[in-house]
Amino acid sequence: MKDQQIDSLPSVLSKEQVSRKLLSEQELLNETVLAGEECRARNDRQTYFSIARELVDAQFVLADQELIRRLWQEVGDRKLVIGRIINLLYRCSSHEDAIEMVEVHDAFLQLTLS
Repeated sequence: MKDQQIDSLPSVLSKEQVSRKLLSEQELLNETVLAGEECRARNDRQTYFSIARELVDAQFVLADQELIRRLWQEVGDRKLVIGRIINLLYRCSSHEDAIEMVEVHDAFLQLTLS
């Protein structure tokens, strides 16, 4: 397939130039994939932060048993990892402090990965 791509390009480009161009396009594709994975990880983290904050309000501020039940049901429906949420609930002193939440969350992930 690579040879077909090379043969279909104008003959003014040498095979070395074509190889460099293909390598450059591959590097760009790899960077795009990595950026996509980073974006998904950020969105994933924000999902956990959001549900943790909602649970903090429901459990510790409102003491609303029905809301608590619905939120935990959402956790199950979305197949979120319960340990990650519990970690955020009980390890963060301020759930409004995004920096602290990121640190607590990342430390938890490091523990589960090692």
